[in-house]
Amino acid sequence: MTKITFYNDRELLRLIMEHQNHGAFEVLYQRHFDSIYRYVFKVMQDRETAEDVAQNIFISLWKKPPTLTYTSLLPYLFGAARNQISKEIRKNKWNREQLDYIENSIGICSTDEYLEEKDTRSLLENAVEKLPKKCRNVFELSRFGYLSNKQIAKKLGISVFTVENHIKKALYHLRQSLELVVILIFSWS
Repeated sequence: MTKITFYNDRELLRLIMEHQNHGAFEVLYQRHFDSIYRYVFKVMQDRETAEDVAQNIFISLWKKPPTLTYTSLLPYLFGAARNQISKEIRKNKWNREQLDYIENSIGICSTDEYLEEKDTRSLLENAVEKLPKKCRNVFELSRFGYLSNKQIAKKLGISVFTVENHIKKALYHLRQSLELVVILIFSWS
């Protein structure tokens, strides 16, 4: 009998789905947790949040394993991580301290990681700059000015509904940019 560690991700997921095989889950966890954790940490710059997000992704994987049409689980996991990161960003507006930490990060271990992080930040800054002027203004007041939707509406003389729509539009465009970053990073790896 073949050792379970040699199974591809799709075969391991089948074992989890059909037999709730703990060994198969452990292999997937050991195989992919560090990659997902590092990815989330690079974006969120908070070890506790990164660990929680990564663990929640694997808990979801155990509860409802996806059906893959390919042999690697990584694209699915990175997509799940991207979605969880987006939820975290929407749930907890980033404060100036977190943004400063990201800008002055000393957690970069190598030149490659530094350049990758710099490129990622540059892509996201460019994505924010490409937003329509009103949308960008609302987004910056919300995320960098720490104003509530009601305060932004009052300041700009627009409705709270319009503020919410601008923020949704901005987050959609930024998520698209983040998706591009993930695709680029893994196509270079």
